[in-house]
Formats: sequence, C-alpha cells, structure tokens
Amino acid sequence: MSETGKTVSAGHLRGLDIAIAFWEECGLPMMREQFPEVLPLVAVGLVGPGSERYGYDDEVSRDHDFEHGFCIYLPDEESVSRRTEFLLTRAYEKLPKEFCGLRRALLNPAGGNRYGVFRTAEVYRRMTGFEGTPVGWRPFLAISDEALCEATNGAVFYDGAGEFSAIREAWSNPPADVQRKKLCGYLIRMSQTGEYNFPRCLQRGDAAAAQLTATEFVKASVQAFGWLHNRPSPYYKWLLRSLRDYPDAECIEQGLRAVLTGGTAGIGAASGSEAAEAIARVCAEMLRKVRETMPECAGAENLQQAAMALNDKVADGVLRSMSPLAAVSGS
Repeated sequence: MSETGKTVSAGHLRGLDIAIAFWEECGLPMMREQFPEVLPLVAVGLVGPGSERYGYDDEVSRDHDFEHGFCIYLPDEESVSRRTEFLLTRAYEKLPKEFCGLRRALLNPAGGNRYGVFRTAEVYRRMTGFEGTPVGWRPFLAISDEALCEATNGAVFYDGAGEFSAIREAWSNPPADVQRKKLCGYLIRMSQTGEYNFPRCLQRGDAAAAQLTATEFVKASVQAFGWLHNRPSPYYKWLLRSLRDYPDAECIEQGLRAVLTGGTAGIGAASGSEAAEAIARVCAEMLRKVRETMPECAGAENLQQAAMALNDKVADGVLRSMSPLAAVSGS
C-alpha cells in the first residue's frame, strides 16, 4: 500500500507506468494545491538515461537506482524564479517515500538525482550539448547516436507550455539529409567489418580480432537499421533489445544474435563459418530493406553501392561533400 492509502502493486508495472501513476496520484494534486500558477508553465515526464526511460526495465533492473519518481521540467528563471524552483524541489521531496511497493533511496545515486525538478535548458544541454531546438543538420552530427536516443526516449506526461515537447519533437525528427548520411555511414561500416574484415580475421586465424570485428558489425547493423527508420539506437547494452521496437526486425535480430553466439573460438571450424554465414544473411536482408525503403537505392547491388547512392542524394552540398563516414559515431 502506498502512503496515500491506495493499494497499488508494481508487480506487472514498468518504470514508466509507475512514474505516470505517481504523478497522477501524488504529483499533480501537489502541484494543483501548492503551485497552481506554476503548473501551466512546466512539463512532467521521464526522459534520458535509465532502462525505465526506454521501457526496457525488468526484474533485474530493480537491483539498483530503481524507484518511483518523475521529473518536473522548468522554463527559464524569468518565467519560474529560483526561489519557486527551491520551493517546488522541497515539495517534491515531501511526496510519499513509498509507492507501488518501491522505496525512495535516502542517498543520491553516483550519477546525481534522476528524479525531481530540473531546468529544461539544462536537461537538453546535458544530453545534447544544446539548450534548445536544433536547427539544420549540424547539431545532429555534433552528438552521438546514444545521446540523441536518450534525448528522445521515455515519455512526457504533461506539458503546460509545450516548450519541452517542442524541443523534444525537433530532436526526434532529424532532417532527411541526416538520415541519409547516417545510414550511408553505417552501411559502409557493415560492409567493412562484416563483408571484408571478418573473413580476413578468420583467414589469419585470429579468433580475438574476429570476435571484435563481429561485434562492430553487429553494432553497425543495429544502428543502420535504426536509421533506416530515421531513429538513433541506444548504447551497446540495449542495441539488440532495441530491435524489438520495430515490427520488421525479427530476421535481422535473429541473424545478429547468430553472429555473436555462433562464436569464433574454433577458427576454420563450424563456429567461424556459421558466424560468416549469419553475417551474409544480415547483409542481404539489410540490402533488401534499404532497396525497398529508400528509392535512391533501388538499383544497388551491394551495401557499398547503396551507401553511395544515399550520399549522392544528400541535398546540402557541404554535408554531401563530407566523408561518407562523417555522420557515424566514432568515425
């Protein structure tokens, strides 16, 4: 039972569901009673790092930094003063310490507060390096895919003024040129790691290098698939899990898992050849999907040709003239 007296079970609820319930049952009444003039100016939700923001949390996720909570996002100090921010923070801290069978930690986690009151500009500056709405393609190339994914994940439960949601929407819809350049880079990475370098590692008998190369191929494949849908992918821990967010990714996911679990311990034996066959299947399936989805790639016979066809269709001359790998993280 929560401190509000209502019987609530977290057994079948994920973090986002619990956050919404906590906001509706405890946070919203507090705001209406104590800060009615501020309520129309703020946004409330959960965006950023953490498995619950992605909707990927499970029982294992509850062994650390897992508690009930939500974030209140404030506009600039001209709209909501620092004193009001302080009072609102105090009021948030007085919300029930227990809810849905969860107890709020007494100490802040190592990374700092993950719930509570924050300034919208500071939240986006921390996640993207920019405080407001991105303009053009340059901001999207200035940050990693992982950061962009964190800036656009989770959910917004309430947004009185719409400022937070407007910034979030802009980051969630990269320009077509960004999609083409990103997809171009990751297709090239797939070809380099899977079609070229992996078999060469096997020929050399270097199992460790082959495993590292296979891992890079898997990462590039998930990222390419994400950008095929104009969406960035999360960091490595959740890459394969993120494929389940797409209805047409089952074949790709199965192939990539086979690449990793096929192994390379026995170079020259079945394990290495099985991984190579899985890579070939993934490349063929990705090429098929790219040709079906991106009209400019309809005539491509391999991933390299598809990548260059995408690059040729980048409208901005400066971006088009940059390296085909310019938009790929870590290039």
